[in-house]
Amino acid sequence: MTESLLLRLLEVVGDEIGRMWWFFLLSIALVGIIKGYRLDLKIRNSINRAGWLGIFLAILVGMVSPLCACGILPIIISLAMLGTPLPPLLALLATSPVMSPDALLLTYRGLGPEWALYKLVGAAILGLTVGLVSEVLVRRGYLAGDMVRLKPLYREDGTLASAYEIGQAGGVTVPTMTIIPRASRLRFILDRTLDAGLFVGKWLLLAIVLEAVIVTLVPTSWLLVLVGGKHIWSVLAAALAGLPLPANQIPIIPILAGLLERGMDHGAALTLLLAGPVTSLPAIVALWGMFRRRVVIVFLLTALLVSVSLGWALQLAL
Repeated sequence: MTESLLLRLLEVVGDEIGRMWWFFLLSIALVGIIKGYRLDLKIRNSINRAGWLGIFLAILVGMVSPLCACGILPIIISLAMLGTPLPPLLALLATSPVMSPDALLLTYRGLGPEWALYKLVGAAILGLTVGLVSEVLVRRGYLAGDMVRLKPLYREDGTLASAYEIGQAGGVTVPTMTIIPRASRLRFILDRTLDAGLFVGKWLLLAIVLEAVIVTLVPTSWLLVLVGGKHIWSVLAAALAGLPLPANQIPIIPILAGLLERGMDHGAALTLLLAGPVTSLPAIVALWGMFRRRVVIVFLLTALLVSVSLGWALQLAL
């Protein structure tokens, strides 16, 4: 690598960090406040009492929970063990990986206000469609009955085991974190803010470096062949590209910024913004161990169809 290319890489990384650092601090502070006041848990506990209307509450939980496709799994397992209907579970699974308060702020800063709006509306449509489609299929019998592979696990004292323990017993790797009670709510908020900063920061920095590589080294002609043209194939290519990506909604932001700068079609970018986090291969593998096969297929096909349809809609609108 020549010295000029290295300087260009460092320049892009420095500019992006300088542009996003205070939005990053604001976003992780928001995560700390949400966790400190248990806002997501308060909404989550209402889902079981809402019947099919729990789909809308699940979407709300997904939008305020700062969790990726894998991070939401402990909540999904806990809700499933409590007998939560399948439609709200799938609506939450579709919404949470795409939308969260911290990712919305970073999208606003990294891609602009119009993309933050696309993200917000797209996540709501995605969660609503997945939830309603699964509700229809449950009523028609296709998804009726016990669709959860995992079974409740009880400790010796009769209490329900944690989501991590239940997942381990079923062969599903579930992220876990030991929460230590704090006498001070402020201390707890600061600790959760630090946790969010370490998690989001490492992925965001990696994504900024990837953005710099894309902007500096990737020839525009390569990109235009795949997702540059304003045609139906660019959106489909973006949807397929999102399947193997392990990127959650935070690192996808700088990556998309670099791709858009190199000429990526806006419809394809929206599809990748939605489909990338929600249909990533690691998340699908975990879901395959949690639910019956037909549940995962319905979830995956519906999420892809909605993401592609919204991408095509944006192509027609622009």
